[in-house]
Amino acid sequence: MSNFIKTALLMSLCGAAFLLECHAQMQPKNSATHDFDTDWRFHAGEGRDSSWNTKDYRDKHWATVVSNKPLKEQGKLLEQGFGWYRKQLAFPAQMQQKIVEAEGVQIDLGKFAACEEVYVNGHLVGKTGAFPHNFAGYFDHERRYFVPLEVLDLTGENVIAIKFFDGWSANGGFLNAAVMQVQPASTVDKLKLKVNVQDDDYIFLGKDSIAIAPTIENRGKKSLKATLKISLTTDAYKPIKSQELKVDIPAHATAPLGTFGLKNVEPGFYRYKVSVEIDGGHKLEEQVNVGYEPEKISSPNDEAADFDKFWKANKAQLANIKPDYQLMLIPEQSKLDYEMYHVSMRSLDNELIMGYYAKPKKAGKHPVIVEYMGYGSKPYFPNQSWDGFAYFVLSIRGQALNEKSNHFGTWFTYGIDSKETYYYRGAFMDVLRALDFVSSRDEIDGERIAVRGSSQGGALSVVAASLDSRVKALAIGIPFLSDFQDYFNIAPWPKSDVDHYRAQHPELSWKQVYKTLSYFDIKNLASRIRVPLVMGIGVQDNVCPPHINFAAYNQVKSEKSWMAFPLHGHSTGNAFHVAGLDLFKRVLHVEQSR
Repeated sequence: MSNFIKTALLMSLCGAAFLLECHAQMQPKNSATHDFDTDWRFHAGEGRDSSWNTKDYRDKHWATVVSNKPLKEQGKLLEQGFGWYRKQLAFPAQMQQKIVEAEGVQIDLGKFAACEEVYVNGHLVGKTGAFPHNFAGYFDHERRYFVPLEVLDLTGENVIAIKFFDGWSANGGFLNAAVMQVQPASTVDKLKLKVNVQDDDYIFLGKDSIAIAPTIENRGKKSLKATLKISLTTDAYKPIKSQELKVDIPAHATAPLGTFGLKNVEPGFYRYKVSVEIDGGHKLEEQVNVGYEPEKISSPNDEAADFDKFWKANKAQLANIKPDYQLMLIPEQSKLDYEMYHVSMRSLDNELIMGYYAKPKKAGKHPVIVEYMGYGSKPYFPNQSWDGFAYFVLSIRGQALNEKSNHFGTWFTYGIDSKETYYYRGAFMDVLRALDFVSSRDEIDGERIAVRGSSQGGALSVVAASLDSRVKALAIGIPFLSDFQDYFNIAPWPKSDVDHYRAQHPELSWKQVYKTLSYFDIKNLASRIRVPLVMGIGVQDNVCPPHINFAAYNQVKSEKSWMAFPLHGHSTGNAFHVAGLDLFKRVLHVEQSR
């Protein structure tokens, strides 16, 4: 799997995420709750075709770890992001009859990262998220799973096995000093609410309405009466419609709760909140975002009169800086189809920036993919197995390889008082310096350059294609830095960083903030793109929400297409990676990948 996917996966862990499984709201601790000790068996790896999830598997050779301390602090590493936990459970005698009466137990794993499957005695009892290649990870959410009575051995030993994936980050599995708790299941624990959106990718096109059809599964033996509440708002939380009705939930069945829609919808994105309340105040709740005709979203350019003049002057200043390219071979990363180099160079204001360059060992002139990284992403090496391209992964100033010498504080707000001092002025020129570097290489065909990235990397790819005609194609995932006034009404970050900065600089008005940001808004740059692009979005993304993605996309006048991943938050599925490569191969005339 390429490091581009790894970066996109890691970015999905950086902010708020949409939880696929619906969980009950926090309830008081049951008096029958049992806290098990923190010891677990651990093994790194995916365990594909293994019996690691079964009750009879012997795990005595596995390492012993504790759940209340991060794996990294215990000297344990994951293998390609995967790991397993196993633990034996025996129920105290005083719990056994209560478990029978409750028809099962609720297992509370505490906070966990980032996606997992949970097995009890070899039976899959629940999962959160999705494993690669269609990774969807949910970071730092409480994990609770219902285990039915028929799965349990009340008087003997039980085994819980957890397969998890953590997006190549260093956290891994249990978080926040978690201690597993098990208690007899409550009525609400046996309910599972699902919101079915009446469109496959949650983006409604060619219709005049949006609609959902929620269902609720009752895994208990008692029929229930409940109150269903549904509210619909814009993505900026403006109320549109709400409904409330009484519903009957039959025992051991999945009940449809009706269809709820809205006609004559304005183009944009919307938030549904669905809750089911039963006696005692217990409540299940799920939220889901949907879109309607996003290519018709109106978010006009707000560029200043001197916009082009400003960027022309910056490019001229960059041209006067000697790049002084320095390459250092990394032998341990040069064993496959590429020679791997650490690259340093000088950019605007003589700032030293770095990156990793994968030079093909094959002779000839090669097309190249320049990758731009997500906000705060850690350094990673480019692709190392031959697929027809050379690769360069840039670390912009102050980030990734350059973070040790960072003097830009909180990057997003650094110098935001003025376009001349703002952080992204230099960072955008770093983007072009990367193109200068690959164009300087004898083994690179300078007429065949593509760029890609996700989140901040997606925005920087737009910058590259807007300001430099050497770029011939781009793939942008969940792009950042767009449509700031709407952005700050929809998502909590990065507005929260600006709020903090303004509290320390009360003389800075919002008018001035938006004036500065208008020079760096990719929706004001995107109309200058003249080459093909593909964009991927996560419909549940509240870090770089779909509205801002389309604000820029809709300004592009060249060949373009988009892909929506309905259950993804701040990430995209593998299909987007494949689509980007296919576009590059077509545009750059790459006939074969190996």
